[in-house]
Amino acid sequence: MKKFFIFSVLILFSYYFKSFFSVTEVFVKTEGLFVLGVILLGSFLLAGILKKIKFPGIIGYMIAGVLIGPEMLNILTYKNLSDLHFLENLAIAFIAISAGGELKLSKIKSNLALINLMLFNQIFVLFVGLLIVLIPLTKILLGSVIQNTQILIGFSILFSVTALAKSPAIIMGIITEVKAKGRITDLVLAITVLKSIIVVMIFPLAITYAKTYLIDGFIFTLDQIYQSGTIIFSSILLGLAVGLIIILFLKFVNVEKALFLLIIGILITELAHMFELEILICAMVAGIVVENFSSKGEELLSGINKISLPLYITFFTFAGASIHLESIKKAFFITMALIVLRLFFLYLSNYLAGKWLKEDELVTKYSWMGFVGQAGIAVGLANIIERSIPGEIGSLLISILIATVVINEFLGPIFFKYLLTRAKEVNA
Repeated sequence: MKKFFIFSVLILFSYYFKSFFSVTEVFVKTEGLFVLGVILLGSFLLAGILKKIKFPGIIGYMIAGVLIGPEMLNILTYKNLSDLHFLENLAIAFIAISAGGELKLSKIKSNLALINLMLFNQIFVLFVGLLIVLIPLTKILLGSVIQNTQILIGFSILFSVTALAKSPAIIMGIITEVKAKGRITDLVLAITVLKSIIVVMIFPLAITYAKTYLIDGFIFTLDQIYQSGTIIFSSILLGLAVGLIIILFLKFVNVEKALFLLIIGILITELAHMFELEILICAMVAGIVVENFSSKGEELLSGINKISLPLYITFFTFAGASIHLESIKKAFFITMALIVLRLFFLYLSNYLAGKWLKEDELVTKYSWMGFVGQAGIAVGLANIIERSIPGEIGSLLISILIATVVINEFLGPIFFKYLLTRAKEVNA
């Protein structure tokens, strides 16, 4: 009750303080720091409140983001989100390094058959299954609004690709929060990391192919495949180099680790931005290298854990603040139908893998719960649709795409925490 009272006072004070002083010169210069303080304290308090009723703290961060974000109280404005975007990228770098650092090749070998089959099913069964169902389903649900079959096929491809995307941030956030250890934790993490790398590789190609349906006259060429391959290869090389730098530092210097890791995070984000590389792949590869090719893996993870909480809070609060409530309201029923479809094919892909390898009930019937959360890639896809299909039709498709990702972002932590609790891997 005390935390709720403090949280309420903080939000009300921040709202009225910003309303009265937002035009002053002093506030304009320090607005970013003020908003960041509200984010860290407010989100931390709300997460603590929700933990009391067994909800994941991540949900608290996201709800706080919705509440103080542009769609509601507007304490955290779109301008603030843009100005502080570098913190989001920095958080992604640390989350990805942690995810890579938790990926032990020895544990993958012990579950290699299951990981391979689940990975294949979650890409092939999920994508193909959704695509087969979505093309006729979108004609039924959206045919009265969108008569152009090509647009419906293009949207079905984009949605099916989006459905593949998994959020390493949600997985690492829950694992860190509940101190999870065990076979299910290792299984979900390994598949999430490997799948994220594969999806990042195929994602640009799938989007480019979808454009052939969405944009009149757009042609899919080999040059686009070459460009995507170059970006992926360069990202891996940067990750290998950063991993080697971390190993050498921890072996021969090993002082002020928190400051050093902060510099590494900034280095990855800036170099990735400068050369248009994939932050996720760079950082994951760096973590994998340190964990599996040196004895410094635990040291790396320990150092990151000491400085990661403010970045986790900022990342998930930003995710909540970026949610477009209007998008959810505009296409709620269609969105829910698509979410149920995705969950069904997720369940089916893991069920088939578990049954084929004669796994226990926990893997066969419940492991799909670890893969519900989605990565926030909808904005990039929304921009493609906006450029390709202007007007009311484009707006409707954007709303559906963003709403499905948003709802899955909220469902992901709840399902995953339930899975870990059922597997008895919480505080293991």
